[in-house]
Amino acid sequence: MDLPWEKNTIGRPRWNPKIVAVCCFIKIFFQRTYDGTEAYLKVNPLILTLLHIEKLPGHSVIARGMEQFPMTYIRKVSKHITLQLRKRGMDVIVDSTGFHTNTSSKWFDIRIRRNLDRKDCIKLHIVIDAETLVILHFTITDWKNHDSKEFHRLINYLPTLRKVVGDKGYSSRKNCQLIADKKGKPYLAFKINTTSKAKAYSAWHISFRAYTDNTNEWMTEYHIRSVVESVFASIKQCWGSEIRSKKGWLKRRELSMKVVAFNVKRVLYLNRAEELGTNLYVFSH
Repeated sequence: MDLPWEKNTIGRPRWNPKIVAVCCFIKIFFQRTYDGTEAYLKVNPLILTLLHIEKLPGHSVIARGMEQFPMTYIRKVSKHITLQLRKRGMDVIVDSTGFHTNTSSKWFDIRIRRNLDRKDCIKLHIVIDAETLVILHFTITDWKNHDSKEFHRLINYLPTLRKVVGDKGYSSRKNCQLIADKKGKPYLAFKINTTSKAKAYSAWHISFRAYTDNTNEWMTEYHIRSVVESVFASIKQCWGSEIRSKKGWLKRRELSMKVVAFNVKRVLYLNRAEELGTNLYVFSH
């Protein structure tokens, strides 16, 4: 891959941006502070061997690297990791979850005449392969953003699909038609007041009729959506449900690196299982 940012040629010799980028990912992967990351790197000579260098950057260099890290490069890394796992005719699941930040919002409620506050959070929207649980694409928004608006960004760049599953937050005629245009079958949960009126989106009428004519079979297909919760649980358990960064743009970079960390771990599991010729899961009776 190209350099994540341009190397400064003015002044004293600068660190290779790729080396600094690797150290930034290590910081997130092992959930350490900048000082803790520097200490970890010093006592692990294997990293020097793998990177073919004699010295690793200190905590101040890593901190500056995090501020320079562009989101577009993090997305390129994630896409590169999952490139071989993207295929045509996938069953995919879309969902979102919130991650707490270290800031809070305060306001005065006129109705109850009281000062209120709540901890802020940012929202992670993902689309995963139902078979491998790898995150194929993700977006990050403010907690106020509606899920349905992110659906197009999650699905648009994927190849032809087989089945797309999502909860009521993604249920709309436009989203159903987008899935149908990619040769897929939508399983987006319907709201209580939903009607079969197509309103120029024929896929909506077809999906609604499939639901009403055979609800049990439709719901059986829909219930694979529950596996996406294990993805969120894994990210939050391994890399924390809180974002430590204080600055707005750093919060999104930290969260996106957690997604990359999950994909790295997942792909390593898949590759190892393939080498051993075994399944990832063993079902107990």
